[in-house]
Amino acid sequence: MKKGYYIHFQGRESIGVSKKIDMQLAEFQKYYDVTELEIKSVKRNLFQRIIGLVPTASIKRKYEEAFENIENPDFIYARRTVADREYVSFWKSVKRKFPNCKIIIEIFTYPYDKDDFGKWNAWPFYFKEKLYRRYLKKYIDCFVTYTDDKEIFGVKTICTTNGIDCDVVKLVEGDYQERRMNMLGVAYMQRQHGYERVIKGLARYYQDKNRDYKVTLQLVGDGPEKKYYEELVDQYGLRDYVEFYKTICGNELDSMYDRADVALAAFGMYKVKFSGAIGALKTRECLAKGLPLISGSPIDVLEPEFKYAKIFPNNSTIIDINAVVDFFEHIKDKKTKHEVAEDIRNRAEKKISMHVVMNPIIEFIN
Repeated sequence: MKKGYYIHFQGRESIGVSKKIDMQLAEFQKYYDVTELEIKSVKRNLFQRIIGLVPTASIKRKYEEAFENIENPDFIYARRTVADREYVSFWKSVKRKFPNCKIIIEIFTYPYDKDDFGKWNAWPFYFKEKLYRRYLKKYIDCFVTYTDDKEIFGVKTICTTNGIDCDVVKLVEGDYQERRMNMLGVAYMQRQHGYERVIKGLARYYQDKNRDYKVTLQLVGDGPEKKYYEELVDQYGLRDYVEFYKTICGNELDSMYDRADVALAAFGMYKVKFSGAIGALKTRECLAKGLPLISGSPIDVLEPEFKYAKIFPNNSTIIDINAVVDFFEHIKDKKTKHEVAEDIRNRAEKKISMHVVMNPIIEFIN
C-alpha cells in the first residue's frame, strides 16, 4: 500500500476547512496509508512580527518538526499557504530526500491574489508570495485547482471541483408548511455573499402589508458583513422575518437545515470581479442535504436546466422574493419534503461526491 501525508497549515482552526480535510482524508485512506500533518506557526513577539514583514523574511512555522515526521512517502498532498523562503526550502528538502515522492498542492481558490492580499495590511505577504512562488515549479509535481487552468506558475494542474462525502451528510427532515417558505444562509459572512440583496428583497416584498404568504430568512454564522446585514434588517423593520445565529455545527446546524425550505448560495460575486460559476463547499452541503438553491451566480456542477436551482443575475439588483416563492411552489408541487430532498441528492451526488471529484487525484498518484 502506498504511503502518503496530508499536510495543512492550521486548517483545523476553520470549521469548514476542517470538514473538508476530514472528507479528503477519508477518501485517501480508502486507498493508501495516509497520515495527517499540521504545520503550525510559531509564536512571535512584536519585533519578530515586524521583521517578518520583510519580503525575504519567512513566516515562522514548525517545518523541521514536520520534516522529521515524514518517512518514505510515495506522495504528499498539501493545502496551499503563502509562499516564502522557508516554505520553498521545505519542499526542496522533501524532494531532495525523497526524489520519487509526488508533491501535490491544492490551490483552493485561484486566482487568489485579490482575495488573499487585497487589504492594505496583507501587502507585505503579497511581495513574499510573488518573490518565492516562481520557485515552486522546481519541486512541485502538480497543483490541484477548481478552475480550468491547465498550468499555474509553470506547474501542470489537475482540474477538479469541490466535493463532499454525501454518505455522512444527513438528509433534511420535516414537512412543508402551507403558504410559508423559510430561506437559510450559512456562511462566514463576507462581501461576496451579498445577502443584502435578499434582505432588501424581503423589505420590498413586505411593503404589501396584506401578505398572507409568509417568507422568513435565517442567517447562520459570523463574519465582517454580519453587522451590516443586522443594520439593514433593523432599518427595514424586518426583525419579525429575519433571524441571526452565531456559528454552529453538528446536530444544532442539522436542525437549522431541517427548518429550511430553500438555501442561499452567494449573491455578491460581482464585488470581487468574479463572473464564472461558483463551486463553494457550502453549495455541495446544501445539495447533499437535499435543499433547493437560490444563487446570484451559476453553480459549477449544475446544468442550466437543473430544476432545483434558481439563478439570479450576478449584479446588485434586489432579489425578487415573489420569483423565489414561485420557484419554491413549482418544485414542491404535490411532493413531500423528503421526496424533493431525495431527488436533489440523487441528481447531484453524481457530480459532487468525494469519490468522483478526487478520482483524478487518485489516478495521478497511482
